[in-house]
Amino acid sequence: MAPGTPKMRRVLFAFALTAVGVGLDGAAFAQQACGDDLQKLSLKREAELNRVNGIVRAAKGKPMDPEMFCKQSGGLNTAEAALIAYMEKNKDWCTIPDEVISALKANHVKSLAFTAKACSVAAQIKKQQEAGGGVGPQVQPLPTGPL
Repeated sequence: MAPGTPKMRRVLFAFALTAVGVGLDGAAFAQQACGDDLQKLSLKREAELNRVNGIVRAAKGKPMDPEMFCKQSGGLNTAEAALIAYMEKNKDWCTIPDEVISALKANHVKSLAFTAKACSVAAQIKKQQEAGGGVGPQVQPLPTGPL
């Protein structure tokens, strides 16, 4: 069968249509797989973010317990890191815009900084308590008895 014969052209045309169909199915599969994975990772991040925001709301303007916040915010940091890692690894496959990844990274840096500060304050408080002091500056006891 010569390449220019009508039968060969039909075979090549059928092959081309099949290849295009497989390519479209592959793209649709990629979008579905990416969507499912991103949804799972995003839902986990959102749940952790809601938990951390709940701690902040519960404080109602009063100082938060830094030790509790330090312990509770680790889940958010882990969820954000997993989402960023997935997005970076599958950026091209999932067609994720650079701006989306950059914005999430910026939020993640803020989350990490806030957690680090809370953990640092919690460690300082614990160190003061172990040294025999309470929270805050040492206060000399007032003299007792008659003056």
